[in-house]
This record gives sequence, C-alpha cells and structure tokens, in this order.
Amino acid sequence: MTSQPMSTIVHPNPLIAASLRARRATGVLLLAVALLAFAPVGILGPAIGWPASLGKPPAEQLAAVHAARDAVTLGYGVYLLYSVLIAPALIGLAAVSLGGLLRPAAAIAAAFTALSVLARSIGILRWLTVMPALAAAHAAADPGSRGAIELLFLSLTLYGGGIGEVLGVSLFMAAAVGMIGLAALAGGELPRSLAICAVAVAVLLCGLMLPTFGGPKLVPVAVVVTLLSAWMFACGLWCLGLWRRRPASLPAT
Repeated sequence: MTSQPMSTIVHPNPLIAASLRARRATGVLLLAVALLAFAPVGILGPAIGWPASLGKPPAEQLAAVHAARDAVTLGYGVYLLYSVLIAPALIGLAAVSLGGLLRPAAAIAAAFTALSVLARSIGILRWLTVMPALAAAHAAADPGSRGAIELLFLSLTLYGGGIGEVLGVSLFMAAAVGMIGLAALAGGELPRSLAICAVAVAVLLCGLMLPTFGGPKLVPVAVVVTLLSAWMFACGLWCLGLWRRRPASLPAT
C-alpha cells in the first residue's frame, strides 16, 4: 500500500483532522522561520557590515547607523519579526512532538521559548528606538559632547546585548531546544536523529555564553545560528511528513 502525503489526508474524526492541520501549520511556520533567519544579514550586512560591526568602536557604529538609518530600521524590524515568530514555531513543535502542551516537558519548553523571545525582543528594540536617536544626536553634536553619547551607546549596547544575546539567544533558547531534544529522546515522537541534533544545538548555544563569564570564545555565533535554522528546517519537514525515515521491515506473508 502506498502512503499518502500528509497534506492529502482527510480524517473523518474532527479532533484528529484539527491535529493534522496544527501539525502542518507548525511545519510551514518552522520552514519560514528557518529561512527568515538569514534575512537580517542580507539587509544589515551591506548597510552597516552587521554582525561584524558590533565589534567596532561606538563612534564608527553610530556613524554607520546614522548613514543607513532606513536599512537599519528594516533589518532590525525583520530580525524582530523572526525572533517573535520563533515562539509559535517552537511551541508548536513542542506540542506536536511531545504529546501536547499539557505534558510537563512541552510546557517547560514553551515557557523557555517565551522567555527567549521576550529577551531577544528587548535587545532588538534598542536598535529601532534609542540607537537611531543617539546616532542622529552624535552626528549633530560638537566633539566635546560626542564622548558622552558614545559612552551612553556603549552602556546600552552592553546591557541590551546581555539581555538579548546572553539570555535570549543563548541561555533561554538552549533550555527550550535542549528540553525538546531530551524529552524526545525519552519518548517523544520526534525522530531520534533530530532529537540528538537538538541537544547538540543546545550545547552550542550554551557555549555562546562563555566569553560573558571570562571563558574563551569557542563557538562562532554564525555557525550556531545556521545550525539552529537547519534543525528547525528539518523539523518543519518532519511536521509536514517530508522527513525521510528508514522504512520498517514488513513481515513476510
């Protein structure tokens, strides 16, 4: 008997049909979020040299932001959209793969996902609100006043980056992805290969915090973001029934 794609299956039970629709919606959202992750680099990279620009002196960053304000607004706006959409994507995955959000592991993963999105959003919003205003003030200020503006910019960068990157991108996201992976290995529906990949990505996300606590910078951010996106893309394919699994051997007849 040949199997039908999930999109063509119509189940007579309304509850099961609704579950299949939710699974498909989660799959589509995971694919979209995974691809959207690369859009900010495509916008902010040519405009201000992001993300490498984050390591430049405050004066250079302020000048770049002021010179490309529209691109900065668009790029960080897309980045904010991507970060917000992570919540329904991963919460949906937790529900689909771990037996519903009433399960403790799924609820914990959903909570950490929400915390991650909140922290990310706080970190990103400074680039849509305060930083453009500081950049404009820096461009119009006299040399004596620019030092104070640069100090304020640096302080906001360190504080906002700590919330958005250390908590949002690293700690809380690692907890969410790691919980999905570990719970799936303990008995969830997610394929074992994807569950193992989730645990590996979670470990790498934790590695991003090492420099904050005086450790070495062993994990490149771009590599981790790419691996996280690849994992979400693969999970999206699984939700849509497109993830290839080794067929079980059929009993002899």
